Amino acid sequence: MDTVSSRESLPPSGRARSEARSPAVWSGFWSGRRLARLVGGSVLVAVVVGVLWWRSGAELSRVAALLFSADLGYVALALAAYYGSFPIRAWRWSLLLSRATDGAPPVRLHLLLLPYLYGWLLNCVIPAKVGELYRCYLAHRRLRTPLGTAFGTVLLERAADFAVLGGLFPLVTLLVLGSPPSDSLRLLQLAAVLGSILVVLALIALRRTARVLHRFPPRLQRPIAALAGALALDVRMGARLLGTTLPLWALEGLRVYAESRALGLHFGLALALLVALIAALLTTIPLTPAGIGAVELGIAGTLLVLGLPAEQAIALALLDRLVAYWSVFVVAGPLWLTDYLRRN
Repeated sequence: MDTVSSRESLPPSGRARSEARSPAVWSGFWSGRRLARLVGGSVLVAVVVGVLWWRSGAELSRVAALLFSADLGYVALALAAYYGSFPIRAWRWSLLLSRATDGAPPVRLHLLLLPYLYGWLLNCVIPAKVGELYRCYLAHRRLRTPLGTAFGTVLLERAADFAVLGGLFPLVTLLVLGSPPSDSLRLLQLAAVLGSILVVLALIALRRTARVLHRFPPRLQRPIAALAGALALDVRMGARLLGTTLPLWALEGLRVYAESRALGLHFGLALALLVALIAALLTTIPLTPAGIGAVELGIAGTLLVLGLPAEQAIALALLDRLVAYWSVFVVAGPLWLTDYLRRN
């Protein structure tokens, strides 16, 4: 069992040498097939967005005027809500890692915060949430955490997010509309609920692989056992996991609420949370990094269905992506580059 002290005592030179091989490990993600899918997905989304923009009749000058006149104080609040979630996310990950390593002292928060940011950055560059694998790799290299254990805790995080998303989506939709939703919102509701159920069932199935561990090849038994062990969750830890996940969604709703206020819109908190839930659900679409294009389309389309003018709906969608997507390159990009140059 690795303790915090043993993780931190790894010589910097050793860490640098081990991480120097990381480009070779991750170069496979830039295969021709992956690049083709990225380009094809981006082109498809761009065409769809362009057609819908044209059909909406929105005036580009009015959208630009709304964005340039945004209240910077509320934009700063939106950024604070967004980046304020990362310490909570790192703390949640620390709790799961500590439980998965038989009660080892929690990993210091700053040691997990940067890997979390770097993984988030990679999610904004490569589709299919590859950044989650990257932060597992960083936890393994820098903290000597078994890959199976790190991956298991990340799966638990995503399961908790999906479970809360699937539970909140129908409730918040009912609060906002007060009546049966439109077909498009009903489809998103169904996707959220079914997605959360499938994720939980998949984790239960992975947890039960420990019972048939002897059937796997010997070299796979140890990582599979680590993965299954990380997925073991008692009632107390489940409550703590839920307790650290709910504030994250509250911050998501606060982010959208602040963005709406920055544009002079009068959103209720329930509507802001609904928009945040839709954005989060659409980021899981694997065609483009972090659902770029699809998220803007989903936010603007939902607000149009709810009766918001096209220019305001599009301006809010663009401002949200400026806060929750493009700003990641400004915040996490220099940190990653500095860290990479220092270690290599």
